[in-house]
Amino acid sequence: MSREGWDGKARGRQNDREPFWVWPDARQRRRLGLALLGLSLLFAIVYGGAEFITSLRTTRYPVHFSFELSLPFVPELSLVYSSVYFMFGFIALTLPTKDRLNQFVAQMVLMTLIAGVCFLIYPAELAFETPEVVGWAALPFRWADRINLTYNCAPSLHVAYASLCAATMWHRRRVWGIAFCIWAVAIAVSAWLTYQHHLVDLITGGLLGVWTARQTSLHRILARR
Repeated sequence: MSREGWDGKARGRQNDREPFWVWPDARQRRRLGLALLGLSLLFAIVYGGAEFITSLRTTRYPVHFSFELSLPFVPELSLVYSSVYFMFGFIALTLPTKDRLNQFVAQMVLMTLIAGVCFLIYPAELAFETPEVVGWAALPFRWADRINLTYNCAPSLHVAYASLCAATMWHRRRVWGIAFCIWAVAIAVSAWLTYQHHLVDLITGGLLGVWTARQTSLHRILARR
């Protein structure tokens, strides 16, 4: 067996021995709070900045297939679409050490920056015409729609973040990884059927999340600081 195969098995056995759900101690909670603040600020700057720059442009490009315009509109799925934020809460309970947290934060930073560059390189615009939403689904839909903004289409960061969380879980515990993969797919489908993203956005977001999850040495960059 190759060295990589032995290393992979060794990591799997180590993960099986480690406690999975761990309530963070005071020091780790401070790290988590700072990570949340920093990542939120980065997201606001990159996502909001790309949106603002694209809004000033006169040329924007389509990212949709014609059949997508016939998809049903299901605003109730906005709750599923926004559930990606709960994923982060679960992930936080599987990052009991500074090293694991640094790794995940570095992956989030890398993924957000790559998406921001993509938004600027290929300024896009949704082709969906969103119907008026009434009833109980109106509030969660408006909230999700407002956060999603207008022009940042491909890759979908919602799907990218969900894919990273699912891949992280997959490497820690396969059973939970399967559950999170199903959850990530549900978020992608909800993004499609709430007219927040097109198919290209979902695919590129998923690929970005899975690729970023494979960048497992990023924490060393933060460890040097």
